[in-house]
Amino acid sequence: MSRALVSAVAAVTAVVTLLSGCTEASHRCDDRPEPSDVRGHQRPVEIRPGGKRPALAGAAAARAVPAAGRGASDTERILVRLQRETLLMADDLRPVRPGRCTGGELPDRAGATARCTVLYADVEVPWRVRITDTPRDTSRDAAADSRPRYEIRPLTSVHTARAVYAAYAWHVGRSDAAGPLAPRDPRCDRLPDVFTAEPGEDTGYYCQDILWSCRNGDFDFAWNDLPVRADEHGEVSFE
Repeated sequence: MSRALVSAVAAVTAVVTLLSGCTEASHRCDDRPEPSDVRGHQRPVEIRPGGKRPALAGAAAARAVPAAGRGASDTERILVRLQRETLLMADDLRPVRPGRCTGGELPDRAGATARCTVLYADVEVPWRVRITDTPRDTSRDAAADSRPRYEIRPLTSVHTARAVYAAYAWHVGRSDAAGPLAPRDPRCDRLPDVFTAEPGEDTGYYCQDILWSCRNGDFDFAWNDLPVRADEHGEVSFE
């Protein structure tokens, strides 16, 4: 056998051996064991993945807060709307009742704003109300679409532990339970029964699952903390 052929055979053998070693190491990472020696802090509340996307139906909120009666003022009507929107934001039916608007009554000019409140489970929830349009016909018999139009936004969001746990259960339940990236042992902080947050900010509470990595068959597990966040409309997310 020539020297050139011997060298070529040796090179091929080395490549096959190297690839065999990589494949063997890769296979050792295929069999992920149950998490052990997990780095980080474990949150106390176990969450069972699954369920459907939590969302309180608008019809349920409407049944809980009846419409304002005939002849009701614009302020009374907006307080009904704010009560219903508060229930939808909290995503949990609890007792809700009207508070008041600054000055007692809403202003009647376009562009004006007011601060109005409702009470959800005895927690005050403030809203910013801006008049975007005013009607031309202000007579008592004017059609409903001639009433002032309002833009509303929560100044403080309100949430319940039950709704947040359900939202996280759905969040982690969307992953393939048998897949390699499926969440393991999802958990959350022990949340207050009812709590408020700053819209667009983290609430200060966390949920988590276990992240893992593997190198040459050596597995590493760590708690992956996800902040419970409320967007500008008060909807909860985990990012």
